[in-house]
Amino acid sequence: MKFTERIVIVVLLLTIVGGGVGFGFYVREVVRTEHQQKVADVALGKYQTALTASNTDVSPQEWRTLYPSTVTIVIGKATVEASVADSLSERITGLSNTPFLPETVVKLFVFGTAGTHSIWMKDMNYPLDILWLDQAGTIVHIEEQVTPESYPKSFSSPTPAWYVIEANAGFVSKYDISVGEKVVLPAQ
Repeated sequence: MKFTERIVIVVLLLTIVGGGVGFGFYVREVVRTEHQQKVADVALGKYQTALTASNTDVSPQEWRTLYPSTVTIVIGKATVEASVADSLSERITGLSNTPFLPETVVKLFVFGTAGTHSIWMKDMNYPLDILWLDQAGTIVHIEEQVTPESYPKSFSSPTPAWYVIEANAGFVSKYDISVGEKVVLPAQ
């Protein structure tokens, strides 16, 4: 092969590799920008959903009116029903504006990607214990007794998490739950 042919091949390879890297950076920037826009939209309240007047009058015995679709999960020694939030709008709304959370019910946020996943107490009516789990279901971080008055402060895990569970305040203490424990989640 001649010297000029080698130069042409090297230049072509560098162009292809450089283009791929550049495209990767472009896609990453677009995703980051879209994420920042969603965070800004949440802060502006664009994703809030209010409960209807009938939902605010739900008695604790009629909790399925507020949490109709649940799956059974095991957190430490506690077997509970989890109301799953696996879409963006469900994760943004979370437990906001709900009048109560039954003792045997938690909110399970499924993010589908590892991250710090910040949680705040916007429009909350009761305190929570918050647990962050990795993809395997191991608890990587816990925040206890997070009150509605803590808003606008947000809480996140220093270790990347795949899931977040919100439970009534005192849940972690009552069931002696700690970082490193496994949560048995439903098969996906």
